[in-house]
Amino acid sequence: MFNLHDQLRRDTLAVCRMKLCLVQLMNDSQYPWLILVPAVENLTEISDLNEKQRKLLINEIAQAQRVLTHVFKPHKLNVGALGNMVPQLHVHVVARFRDDPAWPAPIWGKLPPRPYEEADLRATIARLQNAFIARV
Repeated sequence: MFNLHDQLRRDTLAVCRMKLCLVQLMNDSQYPWLILVPAVENLTEISDLNEKQRKLLINEIAQAQRVLTHVFKPHKLNVGALGNMVPQLHVHVVARFRDDPAWPAPIWGKLPPRPYEEADLRATIARLQNAFIARV
């Protein structure tokens, strides 16, 4: 049975469910940052997915990129599957801006997370959900 890793459950909030992945918003208002988690148990690497699932993952990453581009108009999108701290397979899709606090360096470990204010969190999730529904 699939369960979201405890660390991801603590650090993210649900946006929507795609065919393969849960889409979670990282609770760090410094960067529009989605986490895609394939809802398949016992995965640690992309290579653990079968061919059909790998193709679907790539398509869902591209969809997340389109949504972030539509909603936030970033200068660049970063995509990564690290898994050093959280072994469950998950993919980071991060909208980056030339004036964000970590630019041009990677975001990991640069600054402590700054959680969303409740109203901003609700508004951000709603904007993302609407963009996923519209399949921008």
